[in-house]
Amino acid sequence: MAAVVCAVTALTGPRRGVAALATLAALAALTAGPMLAPPGGTVRRLSAAAAASGSDAPPEVFSSEPDRTWGTSPSENPAEAGRDKAGKVLALAEVGKRIFVGGEFAGVTPPGVSTTSARGDPTPVVRRPYLVALDADSGALLDWDAHPDGPVLSLAVSADGRRLYVGGMFRSIGGGRAARLAAVDVETGAADPTFAPPTPNAYVKAMALSEATLYVGGAFTRLATVARPQLAALNAATGALVADWVPPRNTGGRFVGHTGTPTEDGNPGNVADLKVAAHGAVVVIGGSFLHFGGRSGLIVLDAHTARATAWQPVLDRPRPVYGLDIWPGDGKTVFAAAGGLGGAVEAFRPGAGTKPAWVHKVDGDGTDVAATTARLYFVGHYDYVLGPNTTCGASSCAGGKPGDSPNRHIAAFDPLNGAQDTSFTAQLNTPQGPEVALVGAHHLYVGGDFTKVNFDAHPGFAEFAATAGPSSAGTP
Repeated sequence: MAAVVCAVTALTGPRRGVAALATLAALAALTAGPMLAPPGGTVRRLSAAAAASGSDAPPEVFSSEPDRTWGTSPSENPAEAGRDKAGKVLALAEVGKRIFVGGEFAGVTPPGVSTTSARGDPTPVVRRPYLVALDADSGALLDWDAHPDGPVLSLAVSADGRRLYVGGMFRSIGGGRAARLAAVDVETGAADPTFAPPTPNAYVKAMALSEATLYVGGAFTRLATVARPQLAALNAATGALVADWVPPRNTGGRFVGHTGTPTEDGNPGNVADLKVAAHGAVVVIGGSFLHFGGRSGLIVLDAHTARATAWQPVLDRPRPVYGLDIWPGDGKTVFAAAGGLGGAVEAFRPGAGTKPAWVHKVDGDGTDVAATTARLYFVGHYDYVLGPNTTCGASSCAGGKPGDSPNRHIAAFDPLNGAQDTSFTAQLNTPQGPEVALVGAHHLYVGGDFTKVNFDAHPGFAEFAATAGPSSAGTP
């Protein structure tokens, strides 16, 4: 390694040599083979949620039947007047025995209360807009309220489990003035005054924490007076901008509408999701951008230098990417939930080429993915996982042909080979359905604007308990 340092420094100079070395290290982390597994098993990385719960065995598969929980009250979005939709859930975070639920909703309702019932008799509705905390085991509403005054679009949790980072469209939260990005106390909901980031000039949609750095993405172009189009890195303790982490230029252009039409209108699109992978070496970014560092929909950056890595995954076709997750089996395999004409879930393995290891196409946008060692759960606006007899045309993508698998808005796959797990049969309603999914210590959580799961009232939020399943998913 010392020889590599000397060679890089000699070629680029001392300052650039450090950056180049970091890029080489990131590439090495991406392409390194899997860690050695114990005999008869695979390497397992304990999630923060599992660690907080004291469990040493993260869940692998989940029931198709949801537990009883509180849900969200009927949507009050004027654009959805007359439609039976729940207040939309867009963000989830688990801390110990709490599950935090954020979104555009105006209130929450007890288990079993349907949106139709709550609209006719709003007495059961608890007015607690945009962010609530539920008991992760019982689904009960907790006495916790951070009082955001606008939608919550993203959540992240500090390593010690004491601080909840909140991103969205609000201007105040936790009793303090903090526009679009803030931190609140997990126990009390009070604003944390020690976290004082520069104010983004538009919403924050995605966050990912890696050691002392908080990466944030969204529609912003500036943080206070500093230009940072769609993506920035902050000191996780203080919120200070990491000045030398400057992402590649976004030259504008975006995917537009349900068909993901590439549109060169100067609008740079946004960052919809981001994840840290390869043991903290890289940041994977998905969004509606067309020309972010020369990439569309999906780009991988060095976590230390913000430079594009040598390995860049290439989607099956140009698409917007709305959700991402990293396989816990190796810490580097990337799963993407994509939209466009129809939608898709795609798997990418660094070191095994840039094309997808496997792809499943669907007849609606894919919005999020959530991985365990044994399963990948994929949610979105689709009704069918498409078979070989369905081809998406220039203007339509409708499932229902022979070979298509009816999976209304949620499906499960083997993360290694993409084989569909048809034993997972949960179904969600409304045209859009789910927007976000999260694997917790003991549950799979799903949020969106659906009003029912498996024909029973579960407005806006559902949790599926872990069940007995395969003990190993193998290694790629």
